[in-house]
Amino acid sequence: MLHPSALWMTALAMIALAVAAPPALSADLAAKRRCTDLVAFYDRWGTTRTEHNEGARNTRRIAAAIDCERGDHAAGIAEMEALLVDKEFEVPVDVGQAPMYFPDENVAQALRPR
Repeated sequence: MLHPSALWMTALAMIALAVAAPPALSADLAAKRRCTDLVAFYDRWGTTRTEHNEGARNTRRIAAAIDCERGDHAAGIAEMEALLVDKEFEVPVDVGQAPMYFPDENVAQALRPR
Protein backbone atom coordinates (compact mmCIF):
# COMPACT_ATOMS: atom_id res chain seq x y z
CA MET A 1 0.00 0.00 0.00
CA LEU A 2 1.18 3.49 -0.80
CA HIS A 3 2.12 5.87 1.94
CA PRO A 4 -0.49 8.69 2.25
CA SER A 5 2.03 11.34 1.12
CA ALA A 6 2.92 9.26 -1.96
CA LEU A 7 -0.78 8.85 -2.73
CA TRP A 8 -1.24 12.61 -2.33
CA MET A 9 1.68 13.33 -4.69
CA THR A 10 0.29 10.87 -7.26
CA ALA A 11 -3.09 12.60 -7.11
CA LEU A 12 -1.46 16.02 -7.60
CA ALA A 13 0.56 14.72 -10.55
CA MET A 14 -2.60 13.36 -12.19
CA ILE A 15 -4.39 16.68 -11.70
CA ALA A 16 -1.41 18.55 -13.17
CA LEU A 17 -1.46 16.31 -16.24
CA ALA A 18 -5.20 16.77 -16.66
CA VAL A 19 -4.84 20.55 -16.50
CA ALA A 20 -1.91 20.55 -18.94
CA ALA A 21 -3.71 18.43 -21.57
CA PRO A 22 -6.36 20.90 -22.86
CA PRO A 23 -4.00 23.21 -24.84
CA ALA A 24 -2.81 20.30 -26.95
CA LEU A 25 -6.38 19.12 -27.32
CA SER A 26 -7.63 22.59 -28.26
CA ALA A 27 -4.84 22.99 -30.84
CA ASP A 28 -5.86 19.66 -32.37
CA LEU A 29 -9.52 20.70 -32.41
CA ALA A 30 -8.59 24.02 -34.03
CA ALA A 31 -6.61 22.23 -36.74
CA LYS A 32 -9.49 19.81 -37.30
CA ARG A 33 -11.95 22.68 -37.61
CA ARG A 34 -9.66 24.58 -39.98
CA CYS A 35 -9.29 21.49 -42.15
CA THR A 36 -13.02 20.80 -42.36
CA ASP A 37 -13.78 24.51 -42.86
CA LEU A 38 -11.46 24.69 -45.88
CA VAL A 39 -13.08 21.61 -47.42
CA ALA A 40 -16.53 23.11 -46.80
CA PHE A 41 -15.38 26.45 -48.24
CA TYR A 42 -14.26 24.73 -51.43
CA ASP A 43 -17.50 22.76 -51.60
CA ARG A 44 -19.48 25.99 -51.30
CA TRP A 45 -17.49 28.36 -53.50
CA GLY A 46 -15.27 26.13 -55.66
CA THR A 47 -18.03 24.43 -57.57
CA THR A 48 -20.22 25.66 -60.37
CA ARG A 49 -23.13 24.23 -62.29
CA THR A 50 -21.24 23.91 -65.54
CA GLU A 51 -21.03 20.62 -67.37
CA HIS A 52 -17.29 20.07 -66.91
CA ASN A 53 -16.98 20.93 -63.24
CA GLU A 54 -15.44 18.40 -60.89
CA GLY A 55 -16.51 20.15 -57.66
CA ALA A 56 -16.68 17.74 -54.74
CA ARG A 57 -15.27 14.99 -56.99
CA ASN A 58 -11.92 16.78 -57.20
CA THR A 59 -9.32 14.19 -56.23
CA ARG A 60 -7.20 16.69 -54.30
CA ARG A 61 -10.27 17.76 -52.33
CA ILE A 62 -11.13 14.12 -51.60
CA ALA A 63 -7.54 13.39 -50.48
CA ALA A 64 -7.59 16.42 -48.16
CA ALA A 65 -10.93 15.34 -46.67
CA ILE A 66 -9.52 11.85 -46.06
CA ASP A 67 -6.44 13.37 -44.39
CA CYS A 68 -8.74 15.42 -42.15
CA GLU A 69 -10.80 12.37 -41.21
CA ARG A 70 -7.70 10.32 -40.41
CA GLY A 71 -6.30 13.02 -38.14
CA ASP A 72 -3.52 14.28 -40.43
CA HIS A 73 -4.85 17.82 -40.28
CA ALA A 74 -1.64 19.55 -41.35
CA ALA A 75 -1.56 17.61 -44.63
CA GLY A 76 -5.25 18.24 -45.25
CA ILE A 77 -4.89 21.97 -44.59
CA ALA A 78 -1.83 22.23 -46.84
CA GLU A 79 -3.57 20.34 -49.65
CA MET A 80 -6.73 22.46 -49.45
CA GLU A 81 -4.78 25.72 -49.33
CA ALA A 82 -2.78 24.65 -52.39
CA LEU A 83 -5.98 23.65 -54.20
CA LEU A 84 -7.62 26.99 -53.41
CA VAL A 85 -4.56 28.89 -54.66
CA ASP A 86 -4.48 26.79 -57.85
CA LYS A 87 -8.17 27.59 -58.42
CA GLU A 88 -7.30 31.31 -57.97
CA PHE A 89 -9.05 31.77 -54.63
CA GLU A 90 -7.66 33.78 -51.78
CA VAL A 91 -7.13 31.39 -48.88
CA PRO A 92 -9.53 32.56 -46.16
CA VAL A 93 -8.07 33.35 -42.76
CA ASP A 94 -11.24 32.34 -40.96
CA VAL A 95 -13.97 30.56 -42.87
CA GLY A 96 -16.80 30.55 -40.37
CA GLN A 97 -20.28 29.62 -41.48
CA ALA A 98 -21.49 30.19 -45.00
CA PRO A 99 -23.62 33.31 -45.27
CA MET A 100 -27.33 32.86 -45.50
CA TYR A 101 -29.00 34.70 -48.34
CA PHE A 102 -32.60 35.78 -48.24
CA PRO A 103 -33.10 37.60 -51.54
CA ASP A 104 -36.34 39.36 -50.62
CA GLU A 105 -34.90 40.73 -47.40
CA ASN A 106 -31.66 41.81 -49.13
CA VAL A 107 -33.61 43.69 -51.79
CA ALA A 108 -35.74 45.36 -49.12
CA GLN A 109 -32.64 46.40 -47.23
CA ALA A 110 -31.00 47.75 -50.39
CA LEU A 111 -34.07 49.79 -51.32
CA ARG A 112 -34.63 51.16 -47.82
CA PRO A 113 -33.92 54.91 -47.68
CA ARG A 114 -31.03 55.87 -45.43
